[in-house]
Amino acid sequence: MEVLRVKVVFMYIIALVLSFITPSINAHLLPPAPSPTSDGEDINAFSLFLNACISTKSIHHAQKLCFHLHKTQKDSILENPILKSKLITLYSVCGQVDEARRVFEAIGKRPESVYVAMAIGYSRNGFCKEALLLYCDMLSQCIEPENFAFSMALKACTDLSTALVGRAIHAQIMKHRGQADQVVNNALLNFYVECGCFAEVLKVFEVMPQRNVVSWNTLIAGYAALGRVFETLDAFRIMQREEGIGFSWVTLTTVLPICAQVTTLLSGKEIHGQIVKSRKKADVPLLNSLIDMYAKCGAISYCKKVFDRMHSKDLTTWNTMLAGYSVNGRIEEAIALFDEMIRFGIRPDGISFVALLSGCSHSGLTGEGKRLFDAMQDYGVQPSLEHYACLVDLLGRSGKLDEAFATAENIPMKASGSIWGSLLNSCRLHCNVSLAETVAERLFDVEPNNPGNYLMLSNIYANARMWDGVNRVREMMAMKGIKKDSGCSWIQMKHKIHTFIAGGSSDFRCSAEYSKVWTELSNAIEAEGYIPDTSVVLHDISEEMKAMWVCGHSERIAAVFALIHTSPGMPIRITNNLRVCVDCHSWMKAVSRVTRRPIVLRDTNRFHHFEHGTCSCKDYW
Repeated sequence: MEVLRVKVVFMYIIALVLSFITPSINAHLLPPAPSPTSDGEDINAFSLFLNACISTKSIHHAQKLCFHLHKTQKDSILENPILKSKLITLYSVCGQVDEARRVFEAIGKRPESVYVAMAIGYSRNGFCKEALLLYCDMLSQCIEPENFAFSMALKACTDLSTALVGRAIHAQIMKHRGQADQVVNNALLNFYVECGCFAEVLKVFEVMPQRNVVSWNTLIAGYAALGRVFETLDAFRIMQREEGIGFSWVTLTTVLPICAQVTTLLSGKEIHGQIVKSRKKADVPLLNSLIDMYAKCGAISYCKKVFDRMHSKDLTTWNTMLAGYSVNGRIEEAIALFDEMIRFGIRPDGISFVALLSGCSHSGLTGEGKRLFDAMQDYGVQPSLEHYACLVDLLGRSGKLDEAFATAENIPMKASGSIWGSLLNSCRLHCNVSLAETVAERLFDVEPNNPGNYLMLSNIYANARMWDGVNRVREMMAMKGIKKDSGCSWIQMKHKIHTFIAGGSSDFRCSAEYSKVWTELSNAIEAEGYIPDTSVVLHDISEEMKAMWVCGHSERIAAVFALIHTSPGMPIRITNNLRVCVDCHSWMKAVSRVTRRPIVLRDTNRFHHFEHGTCSCKDYW
């Protein structure tokens, strides 16, 4: 008898659902409501139906349900708070906040679930302030909040960046009789991350009774947002190896840009291996991050493999590949890829042209760069400051300093520091002191506290042997309290990152193994014709002292360390926080030839791929 009763109820619900989905089924074809069902069973059935309406955002079907209940004189069922909450949620997910509010206002005595449904509806539609006010209204009615209410209120505080209110809610959670669930703890973590209160993030994280992927993702994202790259990578390793939590695509999409930032290719490759082994299909944003990581680690061949195997590509995919080719000195491939992109009907944007123009500038393709700049508007792209900076750099590097200066003076917006900075660098390349002084005045007005600008002008004076000018720049820096950034290079070996400071690492440089390799290397490159270029030293001192200073540059120390601690024939990958100097560039070329080791050096501007005594930049950088 019970089985028959369940079947009758089930068939009634199915017929009711079909009547909503298929307009051709008339109401009189519906079987009458089975007498054995109670109101509780009806409420459960209608609740499930409204859940389906919410999932499909179907107000039409819900309205048919209301009409059916009215017609069968069962309106009282809709007074149930569970169904009212479902209706509020349905209207809010469909963007009809006013209708949701109308349902909310029609309820006399409102339980917590109804308040939470309305508040979430507000928050979902961008009315975070109203959501928080409704939460306060609920408290004023002496309704004790539960976990759903706490997580909703914390989400609103996060969106509004209201740290004070969020802390007050945290205090409520601590005083609450029940235990905060995983969702509330994760919401609390995210709130403190977004508010920049990282000390509180760590405190909350450490006392959490349980941590899931979302908890770890929030912590990792917090470290990444603060630029604490090593802590980000450490947290990811602990999450994987010690906690055994696993990962989500969000985890990897957060960690891969960190690998790109510090050029940790080995860590990036491990993540790629995890993606390949995963049973889930990688989404486009994750694969875009993977391409970007390989590009910024100088592994352009891996970029191409990932790109070619992607079944679905968006504009970001194409732009990332374009930028990868450009920054690695492969401008011909970048232009060919751009032509392919157009053939596939992908419309380029401003980022596409920044990648191309930058690549043309660093490769000496002045004519091609100007053609691309002129073609931008054919694709509906209006030149921005970044595009003008690329054009000025393009003209300046090719020696057209007057044209570059005129372009910088006449652009339709105020010239940025990057524009005047690129022009000052062109003055350095072409030894034009008078124009450099004019450009420097403009640059110091825009970026008065950037030490690199002062050092570049000092470099120009030093190359012209104008030591009075060098001293004036130093006095200016001292008066403004501006200090030069120390040269720093780093390399990754296994899971450890080794850092070297210019003139530092005295213990390593005084070691027997360093002395042996350095002496052998120096003799070998001198035999190949290498002669130190001491013009890069901006001090009026003896040539012998200048040569000693150049030998202490951080990228050279890193290279020798790599030669000692890696197998013969293995590529050496170095990252530098400054622009590589002319002499270190020549030294790297010579070392790659005598050791037969490829050396990939990433500086602030681009990649230099040294192999067999030549560089990918063709000495034009």
